[in-house]
Amino acid sequence: MIEFKLQSQCFLHHWNNYPEERGLLFTVNNNASDSYQGAVMKAMGVVAGVSDMVYLHPSGAMLLEFKTLKGRQNDRQVWWQGQVEKAGYRYIIIRSFDDFTALLDR
Repeated sequence: MIEFKLQSQCFLHHWNNYPEERGLLFTVNNNASDSYQGAVMKAMGVVAGVSDMVYLHPSGAMLLEFKTLKGRQNDRQVWWQGQVEKAGYRYIIIRSFDDFTALLDR
């Protein structure tokens, strides 16, 4: 499964099954359509490597990165993961729908 389909499947599952948490799981859109938009977004605070989604779970914020079974983080994503973990937050790589539902069951 490709990353965006996995992410969409997980988001829709959460939206449909956890209505009390709607709005607490959301996408971080850091992909510009062209170089001008990229410059504008960077000036507004977009940071390369930021996770795909943020989950503001009642037990604390979690930063979620979606990858295929063989997918790997790039250097910026690895750097950002380190920043997140140094700040005391959880950074979780989701590789399957089962990974996501296990996260929800914790």
